[in-house]
Amino acid sequence: MKLIVLVLAVGCMVSLSLANTDTIAPKYGVRPTAPPPHPPSNGASDIDKCGCHEIVGKLGQVKSHLLQVIVNLYNKYGYVHSELLHLKKIVKGVAWYANLTTATGQTINEQIVDSSLAIAQIMQSIRELTIDQQRLVTKTFLTESILDLDKRQEGGKPPVPEGDTIYTSCDDERITQTGTYLVQDAFAEPIKVLCVLDFQPGAYTVIQNRQTGSTDFYRGYSEYRSGFGEFDGGDYWLGLDRIHNITSSGDYELFIQLEDFERNVTYARYDNFEIGSGNDFYPITKMDGYSGSAGDSYGSVVGVLFSAYDLDLDNSESNCAVSNRGAWWYTDCGQSNLNGLYLKGLSGGTTGMFWETFRGINYSLKTSRMMVKRKQMTTVTDAATTTSTTPMTTTEAETTTPPATDMTPINGMTASPTEAPTDAPTDAPTME
Repeated sequence: MKLIVLVLAVGCMVSLSLANTDTIAPKYGVRPTAPPPHPPSNGASDIDKCGCHEIVGKLGQVKSHLLQVIVNLYNKYGYVHSELLHLKKIVKGVAWYANLTTATGQTINEQIVDSSLAIAQIMQSIRELTIDQQRLVTKTFLTESILDLDKRQEGGKPPVPEGDTIYTSCDDERITQTGTYLVQDAFAEPIKVLCVLDFQPGAYTVIQNRQTGSTDFYRGYSEYRSGFGEFDGGDYWLGLDRIHNITSSGDYELFIQLEDFERNVTYARYDNFEIGSGNDFYPITKMDGYSGSAGDSYGSVVGVLFSAYDLDLDNSESNCAVSNRGAWWYTDCGQSNLNGLYLKGLSGGTTGMFWETFRGINYSLKTSRMMVKRKQMTTVTDAATTTSTTPMTTTEAETTTPPATDMTPINGMTASPTEAPTDAPTDAPTME
C-alpha cells in the first residue's frame, strides 16, 4: 500500500511539473502567474540552449511507464479488494455454521442426558411394576386356591398312586436307608424327595440335587417357585415354596455336599437356615454357623432375595442371573452359583455351577447336593437323655458332623478330615 501511494505521489508531481498551469488555474480560482521575463531570444529555445532534449524525452518515458504501473496496480488492487470481500463473506458464513453446530451439539448433549435419565426412570418403573405384578393375585393362583378349597371340603387329600407309601417326612422311622420316598412333611401335598441317612443322627431332605446335568437349571422364576426336575432320584430343584414351608416349620440346618471332576469331595454346613415366603420373594432369613472344608461362599446373605433371569432382585447393578446363567440368592455376581450351567470343569467364566472357595469361580463342579435337616433336640429326664426331632423342653442342639473324608489338596488348599461321631460310618457317602 505504501508503494502505491509513493508511486501515485511521484506521478502527480511529474504531472504537475509538466502541466500548463495557466490552463487549469482559472478552474480552481487561482490567478495565473505571469511568466518570467524571457531574455531576448537569439532565435533558439531554452531547451535548445541547454541541450536538454534527451532529458525531457527520458522524463516522458518515465511518466508513461509510471502511469502504466499505476494503472496495473489499481487493477490489481481492485481484484484483491474484491477477493477480500468474498473471503470476508465466506468467513462470516463459516462462523455462522460453527456457532450453529456448537449450539446444536450442546442441544444434542442435553437431549442425550435427558434421555438417559428417562431410560433409568423407565427401568426403575419396570422393575417396580414387575415386583408389583408378582404380588398380584393371578387367575392361576385363584384357580389353584379354589381347587385346594374344594379338596379340603371333600375331606380328602390328592390321590396317591397305588402301591406308594406316604411317609410323614424323611425322619419317619420306617425310612432306614438313603433313597427316594414319597413324603408329606410340611408340603401342600405329598412329593417324592431324596432322603439321605448317611449322616447320623437324623435324616436330610434334599432340596437341590445335581449329579449328571440331565436337567436344565436355567429357568424362570415361576419354575423355581414350584420346583422342577426328576424327583424320582434324578436332578431336581424342590421348589422355593416347599423349601419355605419346610424350613419355616422348625429349626433346620443346611448341608451342602460338592464334588469336582477329580473326585475331590467337600462340604459346607450351616447350623441355621430358613427362607421367607413368596410374598417377600423368598429372602434368606437365617444363615449362620458355618463349618466344613469347602469354605463359606454364601457370605452375608441374610435378607437377600432370590433372583432369576426374568426377575432381577439381586444386589448388583447388573442382572446376575443372566450373566451367571442361573438363579440364586445373589449379593453380587460372584461367590457361588450352584444353579448355574453344567459345564464339566474349567469354564473360563462365571456361568458354571461354582463354589468360589472350592475350585474358584471359573470351575464348574461335577455334583452339588443341598439338603436340610431338622435340628436334633435333647430332652433331659431323671432316667436318661433321649433324642427327638420334635421341639419340646430342650437344651442346646446337637452338632451333626459329616463322616471323615480324605480331601485331595486343590490349588494349594487342603481340607483336614473331620472326626466322625461314634455311630456314623467312617467312609464318605457316595453321591447319588
